[in-house]
Amino acid sequence: MPETIHTVVFEEKPGGGNPCPVTPDADGLSAEEMQAMAKRFGEESAFLMKPTRPDCDVKARYFVPLHEMEMCVHATIGSAAVLIERGKIAKSPIVFETFYGPVRTDWERKDGKIEVGVSQFLPKYQEKNPSREEVCRALNLRPEELAEHPIQSASTSRFKLIVPLASKRTLYGLEPDFAYLWDLCDRYETTGFYPYAQETENGRTVFYARQFPKRAGYPEDPATGVAASALSAYLTERRILPVREGWNAITVKQGEAMGKPSVIGAACFVENGTITKTKVTGSARLD
Repeated sequence: MPETIHTVVFEEKPGGGNPCPVTPDADGLSAEEMQAMAKRFGEESAFLMKPTRPDCDVKARYFVPLHEMEMCVHATIGSAAVLIERGKIAKSPIVFETFYGPVRTDWERKDGKIEVGVSQFLPKYQEKNPSREEVCRALNLRPEELAEHPIQSASTSRFKLIVPLASKRTLYGLEPDFAYLWDLCDRYETTGFYPYAQETENGRTVFYARQFPKRAGYPEDPATGVAASALSAYLTERRILPVREGWNAITVKQGEAMGKPSVIGAACFVENGTITKTKVTGSARLD
């Protein structure tokens, strides 16, 4: 059995971040074996192998305990850290072959960690979204605990339902009805709920979020790059924050409600008023 290396991604404070087991020499493993390993780990896991495309450096497959995923940002960042620390790749960028095609990652060493930027795709939005009443039932909310902005399923790789809340206190007090929440995910073709609250701290806008994935094998995720990227696109597209030409970056804090404080950077590049690039940034270390 090939070696698995454990990483921690998006860590804000000790004990925080999102763990990711990375198996760098997974060419001999079947999909069933990878799935069984992810189930045993109980965490989102990455499996790396030789690429099948000439424009990529390495192929990645991503599994949660109950199924395979097309894309996982934090597992890509953890995989980059393993490749760099184990001396398998020394250049930047690293191009990963994924289900969605090539994904570019740029990296540098900073403050004892590896900082990685993962390119994502152009935003997409679902036309049909749950009603405010359905979302309130799924999250056990009162209508006044929702913020005024629209509920919208957005994606820069995988769809997440963006749910604006009135306060961080409301966010941290959520007690979802998971069976109903997962049924809504099926009905509206999204892969999880991403409720968030906007706060001002020391003159800066910070977004706090939680992520409840659809039937992943665990109820909540401490740090979710694809969701933070979807949130960034949602905020930019709807002009909820001031938008300028060039990169528009946000900071997302996630995992605090689980006791696993995490911090994620997400950004959209705007040209002539239109989003033309998206990316997620964060740090990783080998555990």
